[in-house]
Amino acid sequence: MPEQQRRRRPIATFYRLLEACFRDGTPARWVALPRSPQRRVSDALTARERDVLVMISQGFANKRIARSLEISPETVKSHIKRIFSKLAVGTRTEAVFRAGSLELM
Repeated sequence: MPEQQRRRRPIATFYRLLEACFRDGTPARWVALPRSPQRRVSDALTARERDVLVMISQGFANKRIARSLEISPETVKSHIKRIFSKLAVGTRTEAVFRAGSLELM
């Protein structure tokens, strides 16, 4: 399937569901949209990822985290990417907030 058609599929599905709501009188809040596959938040953070996350919450830069944990800055970046992925976030602030609300730290 061409790339452009793959990108349009979720939009087409949304419009079909929306159209169905207005056609049969079903309130939109009652219609369940199909869920996209997501990682579970319950995917546990490793001990090292928790260490990195605690240091991020204290405002440490990657280089300082690397020196403190005696690892390379690239390894710190790798840990941060995995943390972001597991918590489904995009920034350090979101990661700290989400981890705190899930009581992971």
